[in-house]
Amino acid sequence: MLKASGLVSSINVLGPFWTIHQYDDLLGLLRDLGFEDGKTLFLFPYDWRLSNFETAKRLDEFVSSAPALREGNFDIVAHSMGGLVTRIWMTEHSGAGKVHKVIYLGTPFLGSMNSLDTISNGWGPFANLVAGGISTIRRVTLSFPSIYELFPAYADCCREGTKEKFSAFDILDADNWKSGWIPAEYLPGGSRRKVLVEGLANARRLSSIIANPPAVKEIKVTGDILDTKLWLYTTDRSASPDHWSFTSSRGDGTVPIWSAAASFKKLEGTDPSFVEHSTIFADKYVRSRIARELVPGVAPPVAAATLGEVMTSDGVRHLSKVRARIEPPVVAPGKHADVLIELAFVESTGIGAVSPVVEIAHDTVADRIAVSDATSAEDLENHLLRYRGVLTAPAKEDTFEVRLTIADQGTTSLYLTVADETSRK
Repeated sequence: MLKASGLVSSINVLGPFWTIHQYDDLLGLLRDLGFEDGKTLFLFPYDWRLSNFETAKRLDEFVSSAPALREGNFDIVAHSMGGLVTRIWMTEHSGAGKVHKVIYLGTPFLGSMNSLDTISNGWGPFANLVAGGISTIRRVTLSFPSIYELFPAYADCCREGTKEKFSAFDILDADNWKSGWIPAEYLPGGSRRKVLVEGLANARRLSSIIANPPAVKEIKVTGDILDTKLWLYTTDRSASPDHWSFTSSRGDGTVPIWSAAASFKKLEGTDPSFVEHSTIFADKYVRSRIARELVPGVAPPVAAATLGEVMTSDGVRHLSKVRARIEPPVVAPGKHADVLIELAFVESTGIGAVSPVVEIAHDTVADRIAVSDATSAEDLENHLLRYRGVLTAPAKEDTFEVRLTIADQGTTSLYLTVADETSRK
């Protein structure tokens, strides 16, 4: 049995192949601001596989058991799914009366298409192999009650047909989960069908809660301009997830900006971040906003350029989307991988107008990766700039952070896994 015993300051998964700093940056900020563990800083760890409704019950027990929290008037900083837990607790356990304000960091109020992408594609060729294949990933993932509550719950999220002509279908309707969609045990009459049906029902229940926010001050940090999956397409609703395809829009790479804002109609009142979902709080502006909201008297953030506003050699231009990836994402020690970057602008701009900086971090140092322009004439017509860098994998096996920095915006991260051939078998 696994038991949640603390927030994840860093992650090490699959032996030496995945090391990411997770909450150490956020916890460091809070402690630097003067918060003390067990006195003014209370960490609530939980098992993310459970339903958020079950976790909300446990949060209520946690608050009731802490004398400093029992009487209320405290602030909550909630990252990702933790924001869903917070909303449920405030709504169904009378928690709203105890909360002063909530800071939501990349919370998928309207779900995340990445949850369905996991069912469709898994975690990538190497991770899929280590996990036992895509069929195993589907069986295990669908056994987690929380996965259903992360399904996209916005209108027209899932579409049968083409981009030009489609009919939307309800991903939360259990009748759609049949035929070749899922492993046999989740089909009608299967041993795990109840898990799926109850999970989808809870997801619909969560949507109702999200649509009726409590009367509590809320600050929503929404990732912006990073390429993020938004729509699912299938030519045939009965087709296997192997044949699903996805198109994207803006977000933090995991949660679309509209989902984190809990609205497709407006973004007013939300705070943007350039950093990817897992460490969205590492954005310098977001750190300043957290400090200002939690500590009276802290000066507001220094005025800075608007997110997406970049000074180029052609003048001020506005980024509409950033897409970056490493191909292949897994290489043997000493082998090469490409860093591919695509910048989409609102206005037209010329080749060389922006100079992205790419570095790979290892052994406490960061090595600069040379980046060359790969923009075509057609790209320029579509207001796109493309870049390509070639990096050499470090000699040791591990997962390494590759940092992409765009002047006036900040730094976001990609990850390269280094594993020799025997490790992949």
